[in-house]
Amino acid sequence: MRAIAETGFACADEMLYPENYQYLDDVLAYVAVGARSVEDQQHRLTASLIDSPVGMKNPTSGDYAVMLNAIVAASHPHTFIYRGWEVESNGNEYVHAVLRGYTNKHGESQPNYHFEDLLRLSEMYGAKNLKHPAAIIDTNHANSNKNPFAQPRIIKEVLNSMKLSEDVYKLVKGFMIESYIEDGNQDVSGNVYGKSITDACLGWEKSERLIYEAADLFYSI
Repeated sequence: MRAIAETGFACADEMLYPENYQYLDDVLAYVAVGARSVEDQQHRLTASLIDSPVGMKNPTSGDYAVMLNAIVAASHPHTFIYRGWEVESNGNEYVHAVLRGYTNKHGESQPNYHFEDLLRLSEMYGAKNLKHPAAIIDTNHANSNKNPFAQPRIIKEVLNSMKLSEDVYKLVKGFMIESYIEDGNQDVSGNVYGKSITDACLGWEKSERLIYEAADLFYSI
């Protein structure tokens, strides 16, 4: 609450447990559904009653169809049981795709942010006839093989793809970046203030520089 009051920004959340959303809805301006939750019907139904934009990540298999089916389901109205009550949702027209890469049958990380991947998603969106086709590029996870220092390169490539195709330009709305105060990560003992105890992150100074560089590239398109 203090951060919201002092900065004017709202919070974002990855919805691990749909039942908890009601406790947080007054501070959240964005919600993501993770790669392992996107096939879960309760996540899809809950997304359909949320007023703010919801990003559906592609599953760990990389299957676009699963992600798009989740988007279609959440964009329609439903009647369902939520926390023991029968509720009616209006559908969320701002549900969209989040590309986070995937894992192949050998357990190897594979990216899906390249030009051809974005064109393919744009074409598949067109076949669904959705009101607001959109995608966020998650520059971490399998797209960078969890290397936080690869994130600036990924963003610059996507921005260049936007320059090459009007369809890609219309589709891509932003980026999801693994960023924190200090570079890298540490073990769960957490002895270093401001350093992640989960995935490795891009530190504050590098994140600030990336934002300015990305803005310059975007406005040159």
